[in-house]
Amino acid sequence: MADETLNARLQHVLQELRPSSVLLIGDSLAPVVEALTGAEGTITRLASAEATQRLAALGIYDLALVQADADLAELEIEALLARLRDVYARKVLAIVAADLADGPWSRRSLTRLGFTPYGTAVGAEGERLLLYQFDIAIYKTTPDWLSPNSWANPELWDKYRW
Repeated sequence: MADETLNARLQHVLQELRPSSVLLIGDSLAPVVEALTGAEGTITRLASAEATQRLAALGIYDLALVQADADLAELEIEALLARLRDVYARKVLAIVAADLADGPWSRRSLTRLGFTPYGTAVGAEGERLLLYQFDIAIYKTTPDWLSPNSWANPELWDKYRW
């Protein structure tokens, strides 16, 4: 199956989520912004360099789109993504060019932060893009043993003296 264009992929995400507020982080998000023109609600744009400083002054967003940037230091990337996923966004989508898919933008680094692969897309210049998402609703499923029915071994009640 051929990869979808980034605009088509993002339109699909927007139709699925219907976010009322979107945060765009990245200096080269012009094609992405065109795809978001149909989004209802607020769109806030931040350059990668200013994102870590200005994030605290902003509110909570339904969706945050982050374009991978080679100029950010590894600690800045981890701090930015962690703050987005923990506080400032309900869902985070990281867009990583294939040539940046090592170091802080590698699959291993993003997985360590709780991101899961969301597929691939083709950028405006034909480059291959890797998409990673963080959505707290699907981050971890509740295991069977973590239910009130299984706590304290109810099948052993009245059988043994504790």
